[in-house]
Amino acid sequence: MTEKDRLYTSGGATNSFHLMIRLIEIYCSREMGVRTAKIFSIDIDRAQQNYFGTFAPPENHGDDLVKMAQQKISIDFSSANTIEEIITDVPASRRNLARRFKLATGITPIEYLQKTRIEAAKKILEQSHCSILDVMQESGYNDIKTFRLLFKKNVGMTPTAYREKFNIQRN
Repeated sequence: MTEKDRLYTSGGATNSFHLMIRLIEIYCSREMGVRTAKIFSIDIDRAQQNYFGTFAPPENHGDDLVKMAQQKISIDFSSANTIEEIITDVPASRRNLARRFKLATGITPIEYLQKTRIEAAKKILEQSHCSILDVMQESGYNDIKTFRLLFKKNVGMTPTAYREKFNIQRN
């Protein structure tokens, strides 16, 4: 893609996508450009596409007990240390809840908690310049090594690299 004197051009089949994203970023906002890139899974690096994903778990599965647990996780993910602390008020044994949760959502309650926390961290990284330590703490983690490991495992890049790619306050 090239740009000179407000004239934008691109070559090749997929470069038109990059041109579109750049124009959206210029004429709308960085946030809209990031959102559009995520929707269309457009990546300049093309190494992978994990970071375009957004955790959107099913909630209309018909299991009220699981829905209650999902709501508690969504509310308390950043303040509780373990899944057990979050689901203490859910009227089911841990084993029964774990079985029903996996059946309804496709993942375990612990995985759900981790994905919820990682999604929260991604939003903070996109919308702020908080330190990685602050992002870690606000998203419910208390160990930087574990946070970085889980973030990279789930997203496919480090928190710093994610911020550099998707922060809407860039420039």
